[in-house]
Amino acid sequence: MFSKQLKIVFLVGGVILFGVILAKTNLQVLFEQIKNIGLSGALLVMLAYSIYFAADALSWQVTINKVPLSFVWFIRCYGVRMVGEAYNNITPAASLGGEPLKAWLLKANWHVPLTDSSVALIVSKTTSMFTLVLFVALGLFFSFNHPSFSFEAKQNAALGFLLIVAFTIVFFLIQKLKLLSAFSHRLALNFKRKYFEHLLIFSESLDQKFEKFYSMEKSRLVYSAFFASANWLMGVVEIYLIFYFLGHPLSLQEAWMLECFIQLVRTLTFFIPAGIGTQEGAFFVGAGMFTGIPSFGIAAALVRRARDILWISLSLAIIPLFHVKPK
Repeated sequence: MFSKQLKIVFLVGGVILFGVILAKTNLQVLFEQIKNIGLSGALLVMLAYSIYFAADALSWQVTINKVPLSFVWFIRCYGVRMVGEAYNNITPAASLGGEPLKAWLLKANWHVPLTDSSVALIVSKTTSMFTLVLFVALGLFFSFNHPSFSFEAKQNAALGFLLIVAFTIVFFLIQKLKLLSAFSHRLALNFKRKYFEHLLIFSESLDQKFEKFYSMEKSRLVYSAFFASANWLMGVVEIYLIFYFLGHPLSLQEAWMLECFIQLVRTLTFFIPAGIGTQEGAFFVGAGMFTGIPSFGIAAALVRRARDILWISLSLAIIPLFHVKPK
């Protein structure tokens, strides 16, 4: 109950932050900027995001044990991921509510064991985090040679980068050192309830599959990292397209740095549902540094929010295509 209330507090806090940022923006100028996107710009932004999402789905697909790398399975994983991510965004669950749903939909529709899909979700998240570290490291290097970044901004970016590196290492060590089953074993010993005994069996199975995957599925791991990297690069392309159609183009290097800054903020504020307020703040500050006009950042952030709403609507529309109960 407390965690649910806390999530609501974070959501409300994000909405308030969003409101404060809008209050600092000339709304008439803002809407004029957004109108510059036009239909062709909006379609290209959606196309870039669909490719971004495809790379994310492929990064996950290749980590699912015994699932072939076929187009049919790509479409299945793409659809399941759409539904799961939509659920992540519309529920105040800190981007975690949709993960169990993804695993369950694979089991209910195509009999993929929950342990296999759970391991795949965690492994693909790990490759995503490691490639994000590399992606942000290069963006940080660009920022050190860019005149728009003050010394204080570089310090903050470096601190955020070190925090992400720490999170990534801890996340990987939890899998490598079998800490999940160790924690479950402690719970089972202390409480001696059947629920914890089942949890111990499940966590031991997961840890065994982690060990097997990292030792025997190195090619799939490389593929997952490759597609995860493509995912981050498509984010740069999307940023570039948005600012181009807004009428204030960024260089690819600046688009890279801005996307890195946004991802840093989103990762460090993962507990705020959909990054509401924090994403807009990152755009506001980042665009202000590169263009000198912070309102362009808010316009870009609202374009992304509009893209999110459309994508979530499409994702919710395909839910009837899936079985909720096992066939």
